[in-house]
Amino acid sequence: MKYYHAAPKETMLKIVGEGRIRKSWDGVVYLCKEAVDSCKFLVIRGMREMSVIEVDIDEDRVAESHDHSESFFRCKAYIHEGDIELTGNENVWDYTFNA
Repeated sequence: MKYYHAAPKETMLKIVGEGRIRKSWDGVVYLCKEAVDSCKFLVIRGMREMSVIEVDIDEDRVAESHDHSESFFRCKAYIHEGDIELTGNENVWDYTFNA
């Protein structure tokens, strides 16, 4: 299944260079099922430029996250326990949102 993870452009360069999306402080990687949805969690923090990476992960390794308001963000968020190893063939897109 395709999932998407957004990060600041500089962070995405590091992710691609290291070949992995590192887990956050709480031990998980946050994902969405649509690229633009993953951006919403950065835009709400004031970021206007970011990159999104597409990863293909078995649905059994992903769970719905319930620490985000689905009605507020208008999307579901998902979590993957631990780092996500990349294959090197992932698509990455840059997004810019106007203030």
